[in-house]
Amino acid sequence: MKWLLPLVVIVILLIGCENKSVHGGTEGFITQFVSDDKVLIGDTIYEINRDTQIQTTDGDALKKNDLKIGMKVQPFYKDTLKETFPARGDAKLLRVSVDDESQKESVMMINVLHQLKHNEDEHFIITNVVHEDGVYEMDVMRRSNVDIGFTITVHDQTYEILYMEA
Repeated sequence: MKWLLPLVVIVILLIGCENKSVHGGTEGFITQFVSDDKVLIGDTIYEINRDTQIQTTDGDALKKNDLKIGMKVQPFYKDTLKETFPARGDAKLLRVSVDDESQKESVMMINVLHQLKHNEDEHFIITNVVHEDGVYEMDVMRRSNVDIGFTITVHDQTYEILYMEA
């Protein structure tokens, strides 16, 4: 029953949109605030404007200032994504996951970003996060050099990076 209200809200939002071309983006983690109104989730930068709704999976409304690095977010965007890298889109809805597993994954992501960063200007694109057999595996690229990517393996209890593979 707890999941029904957020689902109904999303359906109403998507049906009631002036522009019927609202699409679900790939769920991912916030790894960078590109500017005050742009956030990097996975490999896409979403622009947040006054029409963007932000809410939890429980249906609670959030403000842009409530968004934090590491949060797991399901984005919905209008029209199409711009074919750049990272891709760019206009956020219609950002749905922040607040279940226990997502909260744990957010803490893990914050720890991983701290381990990867050597300075404040270094930012990462993190995609394909998979949790199995006691570890998280994820694909990582530095925003300064997207030509070189690597895969990391992270312990699911200590959040320590165990292995990096180019």
